[in-house]
Formats: sequence, structure tokens, C-alpha cells
Amino acid sequence: MSRMGQRLRVNSHAKCTLHLEGLDYQGEIEDISLGGALIKLNNEVPDRVQPGFKCGLRLYGTQELEYTCRVARLGPAIVGVQILEFNYWETMH
Repeated sequence: MSRMGQRLRVNSHAKCTLHLEGLDYQGEIEDISLGGALIKLNNEVPDRVQPGFKCGLRLYGTQELEYTCRVARLGPAIVGVQILEFNYWETMH
């Protein structure tokens, strides 16, 4: 765990999908907190995507977690998101 700003952040390597501008981007969570997440994507995000865009984030595991987010910062294959709300449900196996 690390502290970044005023929020406790947990290192993670959960697989995820970022839904942005009608497209899905596969990636991995670098770290996550109650207020946001840093996501390393397998592909670059198009130049038209800017901070402030709304997006969806889905994490995979024994439970699927789904968040509504806002892009906070961008790098070539890194996206920082602010979590606006979340819903979860247990995956049926």
C-alpha cells in the first residue's frame, strides 16, 4: 500500500476493461483507492480523449466490480480515473 495525496492507495494487478468513447480497452489496475484508480492499458488511448471524459471501468475476479468514472489524467498507455460511483455483484460460477 502507498499514500498518494490524502488517499490510501492499494497496489493491484487486477485485469480490467475501460469503456471509453464507445470502445473497450483491456488493461490492468496499477493501484486503486476509494476515489480513483491508475490503469495501465494494453493499447494507447486516442488523442481525442481528454481529462473530464466520462468512462466505465470493470474489474474482473471472484466478484466483478463496475464503476462510473471520469478521466483525470492521461499518458501514452496510462489513464488515471476519478471514481464517481460503483456497483458490484458476485459472479455466478
